[in-house]
Amino acid sequence: MSYLVNIIPFVILGVVLFFILKKQKRKEDKYFGKKVSFTKKELKTLEKYKAEYTEIEFDSRLPSFKNNGFELVDIARSATEMIYDNPIPNQREKENIESGDDVKLKFMDKDQNVERMWVEVAERDRNVFKGILKNDSFSIHNLVNEKEVWFHSNHIFEIRDK
Repeated sequence: MSYLVNIIPFVILGVVLFFILKKQKRKEDKYFGKKVSFTKKELKTLEKYKAEYTEIEFDSRLPSFKNNGFELVDIARSATEMIYDNPIPNQREKENIESGDDVKLKFMDKDQNVERMWVEVAERDRNVFKGILKNDSFSIHNLVNEKEVWFHSNHIFEIRDK
């Protein structure tokens, strides 16, 4: 009996260690781009984003490779296919955005290089915003501080806390 009492803590420690290492391996596999199956919680999150997603309608004010040399990543669409480390803003949070708020967007050049940049909201036309870049880009030459940029609410990756 005392043998069992002595071994139980080691069994518990082994089980805990197994799950910690399994979680760490999954995290490393995701980081290095290996195919990892989604957890139940992640699948639920993906389904939530799929249910909320609405396609961006054409708007000539929005940037394109042809006209601007860059595009903005549709964060809302990509959230239906992959899990971000942090939750993206929900519809209610996007609806509360006002002039003067800072939002983070992902800019993509023709070579598929992506850079995250802060933009200050200047005006709003329903789901389309005009903003002013808060800094210069490292990789996209025509993205400079104070440049005017139009974007859709689907492009918003993060909203800076006030």
